[in-house]
Amino acid sequence: MASPGDFWVEAIGVTAACLTTLSFLPQALRIWRHGSARDVSLTMYLMMFAGQILWLAYGVVIGSASLILANISALMLVGSVLLLKLRDRKALRAG
Repeated sequence: MASPGDFWVEAIGVTAACLTTLSFLPQALRIWRHGSARDVSLTMYLMMFAGQILWLAYGVVIGSASLILANISALMLVGSVLLLKLRDRKALRAG
């Protein structure tokens, strides 16, 4: 049976997950608007993507809905920035 404190613990986790996940949105929007990901660190986004996959796996193992949802969302945002970076990198090499 869940204790009343469990709600607040999960609420803190969900809030933290939303904030950290949405922190990638401004970068993704900026790249989209400016059409360039040249100044974005490829290494940082590769490391972040790998970390998000591991956090997602951890969330699945422990059965935490907030970790699972946050990391699926974060993977989509981080993955989109990563794809845009790789697209720009390919274009720079070709041009």
